[in-house]
Amino acid sequence: MTNTENTALQMIAEAARCPDYGPDMVKALMEKLDMNEKGFALLMNVAPSTVRLWTSGAAQPCGTAKRLMQIYETGPEIVGKIAGGQPPADGRNL
Repeated sequence: MTNTENTALQMIAEAARCPDYGPDMVKALMEKLDMNEKGFALLMNVAPSTVRLWTSGAAQPCGTAKRLMQIYETGPEIVGKIAGGQPPADGRNL
């Protein structure tokens, strides 16, 4: 295995470690993204009642939902891209 392949595998292994998003982490991410339950549900492609279950601790996000949350937390600018947002008038990237 080459050094480059080894580094890529290490990066994938690191990325495979996904945090457990408990109620406080879900709420903190919603706050970071400036979203309410309905908006976050749309972003996550789930029902608002599912977000309520996550934020109350009555249910845990599945693996895919946790991975999406990790992506949004790491790169919140992606949310604007998903929503079809336009870049700021001054030309900066979000």
